[in-house]
Amino acid sequence: MNQSSEEPKLQLRLVPVTPLQQNCSLLWDDTTKHALMVDPGGDIDTLMGALDQFGLTLKRIWLTHGHLDHAGAAADLRDRTGVAIEGPHPDDQFWLDQIEDNGKRYGIKGGRNVTPDRYFADGEQLTFERATFGVVHTPGHTPGHVVIYNTDVKLAFVGD
Repeated sequence: MNQSSEEPKLQLRLVPVTPLQQNCSLLWDDTTKHALMVDPGGDIDTLMGALDQFGLTLKRIWLTHGHLDHAGAAADLRDRTGVAIEGPHPDDQFWLDQIEDNGKRYGIKGGRNVTPDRYFADGEQLTFERATFGVVHTPGHTPGHVVIYNTDVKLAFVGD
């Protein structure tokens, strides 16, 4: 993700969501205005507003793990934008199936259970606007937790 003239000029903003103030990451190419969101945990109107504020078109949705504050708005975001949900590792599907129940348990409204359009695998490479990101399966916080990283600019999406 070197920022040479051939590489995209990427911008990053954190968008706090849910009463837990979980940081959803919004990354975009300043030239194309294409964006990705990592861990859209809730507050769909806030997330859509962030896209509108910067004039962005969402192209990717990535999840690091299946906890409700990281994945609760993913289904709504997919419904509103038509963008596929990618990740986490399949070992977290049971968490993704409990988002609504966990929301009730913690008093967080609006989250929906979700099944990703595809899961991440350990060691795979992801691309976004010509930038390459690696994926490492890091069970511990959850069984299907992943870290998505780019060593060129020392950027990592680690969830919690």
